[in-house]
Amino acid sequence: MTRTRGAVLSCLLFLSLAVLGQDLPTLRFSLPPMLEALPIAFAQEWDLFEEHGVSVELVGITDNRDRTGAFMTGNLDGVMEDVTQSILLANSGVEISFTSASQLRLQTDSVSLAILSPAVFRFETLDELLESGSSVYTTYRSDYEYILSRFLQDTYAEDASAVRVTYINDMLQMAVWLGAQSISAMLPEPYISYIRAYYPSGGKPVELNVLADLSPYVPTPLVTVFDARYAEQNPEAVAAFYAAYFAAIERINNTPRDILVDEGIDVAVGLFFPGADRTTINQEVLDALQIPYYELPDVLSQDLYESVANWMLEKYYVMHVPAYDEVVTKQFLQ
Repeated sequence: MTRTRGAVLSCLLFLSLAVLGQDLPTLRFSLPPMLEALPIAFAQEWDLFEEHGVSVELVGITDNRDRTGAFMTGNLDGVMEDVTQSILLANSGVEISFTSASQLRLQTDSVSLAILSPAVFRFETLDELLESGSSVYTTYRSDYEYILSRFLQDTYAEDASAVRVTYINDMLQMAVWLGAQSISAMLPEPYISYIRAYYPSGGKPVELNVLADLSPYVPTPLVTVFDARYAEQNPEAVAAFYAAYFAAIERINNTPRDILVDEGIDVAVGLFFPGADRTTINQEVLDALQIPYYELPDVLSQDLYESVANWMLEKYYVMHVPAYDEVVTKQFLQ
């Protein structure tokens, strides 16, 4: 009921601005190439932001370091990032507000997060890969590195530190390298299905071996973070952003899969594979795409925040972490 009331207020705000002939407030926001970000990309595609009273400029940045740098230099008002990157932001001296955490659940029982290796490498198990001295690739200073650390510790205990891990900042680049059969890597959906189903004209899909299914290690949510000064000075813009975000989630969850794929394939390709030619995507890829069920954004869990923060302190990625109550707000979820 409260969120519905917020959406109505945002619509009234939009109408009042239109009547007065004023420009809509502008918000510069960046998305990562992750499934959790799709509702925001759809909100832009469906013109929901303007309907709710805010002009949003979406900036797709696949490299975590570049996205964080753009925020720190004032070129962005808000970002969707993982908890690790957001804590790095909070530790950088930039005043930020964690305004929500976004979770999803895939609607099948298939693998949603895994350590994968091209079949041509002939590794059938993770132990075989590790015994060969090969590396597992993952994104640097990210929640995926956090999850991988937990998995390796649970699996190999005191030998976990001996596992070779190679880091990269760009999830998309890592997916491209795996698809080119150059590395073994830890990847989430939709990259797993895309690599397995996509093939160029005259070619065939890449065969992948799942060396470890990390699906039981529930991926951490992505958090939406705003520059604290922007949120304080433009609360109506942030409220309108969330009203459109909620509306997009409701529409996605209630749209039949075939219609959603038809309407959203260009949105998805633009987010996950910027610059790719839509016409080269074969039907097998479309059939393999998993459509998640999106939960409404909620407040970031204090336990999760502190767990990731403690891991980062142990890794010496940060020397200090702001207290949970200093950076997390419920203001826009009331």
